[in-house]
Amino acid sequence: MLGRLGKDAGSLLGVEIAADSVRMLQLHRRQGTEQVVGWAYQPLPGAVGNDWAQAPDALIDALRCAFERCDSRCAQVAVALPGGATLCKLCCLPAGLSAAQLEQRLLVDAEQMFPFALEDLALDFQVLGPAVEPVGHVNVLVAACRQRSLDQLEQLLEAAGLCAVAVEVDSIALRRLVPDGQALLRIEQGGAALHSWSASGLPQRQELTFGAHEPDDARLQRVLELCAAALPGEHGVQVVAASEQASRWLPAFAARLPCDALSPLHGLGSAGLSNRAELARVAPHMALACALALGGAC
Repeated sequence: MLGRLGKDAGSLLGVEIAADSVRMLQLHRRQGTEQVVGWAYQPLPGAVGNDWAQAPDALIDALRCAFERCDSRCAQVAVALPGGATLCKLCCLPAGLSAAQLEQRLLVDAEQMFPFALEDLALDFQVLGPAVEPVGHVNVLVAACRQRSLDQLEQLLEAAGLCAVAVEVDSIALRRLVPDGQALLRIEQGGAALHSWSASGLPQRQELTFGAHEPDDARLQRVLELCAAALPGEHGVQVVAASEQASRWLPAFAARLPCDALSPLHGLGSAGLSNRAELARVAPHMALACALALGGAC
């Protein structure tokens, strides 16, 4: 099950499994405004990282603990696979086809589009709108991953008492946080990821990993070079700085790029929470969990 490209899946708990922590956030829409009704930030032991198979028990324990701390009654979650586990393509297909016909056409071409065998392919798609050319065609955004990656994720969540209702591509979910025409740069302790979107809606993701002993100046320079290489000169960037080091870089970014600091939870209510100060402290880490929850807030 790889799904919910732009679809409303109900009130779901947004879950990000990052290399260093599990992040959870649940929203509820009240009088037209989204309210944070539960959240958790649960550190992971260093053995987990991005390879969940290395320490599954530790990850399951962290998911359980985060869910308990979140104090949510909703065990249905929206989650994203790691960025490198999914691929997105833009296809142009005849207009007027049913969903079943579109899926059939995409499966015929899947082995040419994606480096996965058909028996190990999980695929989802969304019609974006009419294509500029040829006339009578539509642009279709297609996302795919290995079925075994989905199975592993669902098994881990199930062992923690959670149920994956929606699995999204991180870049597609994160677009909910960003003004049209802008890119998003997430900087954390271990590296940076730049998310951008073409005019046609195709998500693009570039990332880099910081060396353990790499000087701050060298890290900053590499991040600036990443943005310069990937984005046009006047392309605006929203920056989420989820480490003290990255926060110190913001003036340097502003001097080189048209950018603004982004607070992922800006505009969300939290009046009913007793730990609002702690949530504000970890807010930069909660961008993806928030974006996933926004897709299903009701």
